[in-house]
Amino acid sequence: MKRTVTNGQYGKAKKNRLMLPAIVVILGLLVMMYPVVSTAWNNYGASKAAKEYAQLDKDTPQEVKNTQWDKAHEYNEQRASGPILDPWLNDIDSDNPEYAEYLDQLSENDAMARFIFPKIGVDLPIYHGTSDDVLQRGLGHLYGSDLPVGGRGTHSVITGHTGLSNATMFDNLSKAEEGDAFYVQVSGHKLKYEIDQIKVVLPDQTEDLRPDESGDYITLITCTPYGVNTHRLLVRGHQVPLEPVDEGVFDQNHSGGWQWWMYALMAAVLVIGLGFAWWARRQHKLSKATASANNKSKGLSSDAEKQSDDNN
Repeated sequence: MKRTVTNGQYGKAKKNRLMLPAIVVILGLLVMMYPVVSTAWNNYGASKAAKEYAQLDKDTPQEVKNTQWDKAHEYNEQRASGPILDPWLNDIDSDNPEYAEYLDQLSENDAMARFIFPKIGVDLPIYHGTSDDVLQRGLGHLYGSDLPVGGRGTHSVITGHTGLSNATMFDNLSKAEEGDAFYVQVSGHKLKYEIDQIKVVLPDQTEDLRPDESGDYITLITCTPYGVNTHRLLVRGHQVPLEPVDEGVFDQNHSGGWQWWMYALMAAVLVIGLGFAWWARRQHKLSKATASANNKSKGLSSDAEKQSDDNN
C-alpha cells in the first residue's frame, strides 16, 4: 500500500526548510538596523542632555551663575598661555593640578555649556575635555583654550566627532558657510557667533587655534574627510551682538533628526524584508500546488491499479 502525502504534511516539511533562510534574513536585517537605532537613540540622549542643561541653568540661582561666570573670565585672564594641541593625537594628564583647576570651572552642572547651530541641526552639551568618553556623549571643550564665555582676546575651541557609527555629532559641520550663526548658552548668558573663517588643515597645524589679542573667537573642530580623518576642519566664528529675534533660538529644539543614510538604510531593510516575504509566500504557494499535484497523480495511479485488479 502506497503512502499519500497530504498538503499539510508537505507544507510542514517545506515550512521547516524555509525556517533557516528566514532566521538568516531576520538577523541580517537586525544588523542593518543597528546603526540607525543606536544613532537615533544616542542623538536623542545628547539632545536631551542639552535641554537638561538649559533647564538646570535656568533653575540655578543667579548668584551662583554670576560667580561661575566671573570665575571663568578670571581663569581665562590668568591661565598660562601654552601650546594648543590636537585633541585626537594628544592625551592630557588628568591628574595634574592645572587640569583639576580647569575641571572646577563652569562646574555647576555636568556639562559646562550648551551649543546650538541651527543650520546643521546641532543642539548638544559641551563637556570639559576631549576624552573619548566625552566625545561619545556630546561636544568637548579643548583644554588649553579659553573657556567659552567670550571676551576680548579669548579663543575657545569646541571639538566634536564626525563619522561615528552610533551618533551624528558634527557630521554636518562641513555644510557650514561664512555668515552662518551658532550660539552658546553658559552660566545664565547667551552668546552669538558669526562664522568668518573655514579651513582644512593637518592635525599638527594648530596656529589658527591660538588667541588673538583683538579677537573674541570660538573655533569648531572635527575630523575630515568623512571616514578618512587625515585632516581637521576648522570653523571659526567671532562674537556678535545677540538680537531680540535670537532669543527664540534657545527655546527651540534644533536636533537634526534622521540623516540621509539612516533613511537609505531603512529603505534597504524594507525592500529586503518585503522581497523575502514575497519569495517565502511564493515558495509556500508552489509547495501547496506541488503537493496537490502529487496527491492527484497518486490518486489516479491508485484508481488505475484498483481497476486493473478488478479486471483480473
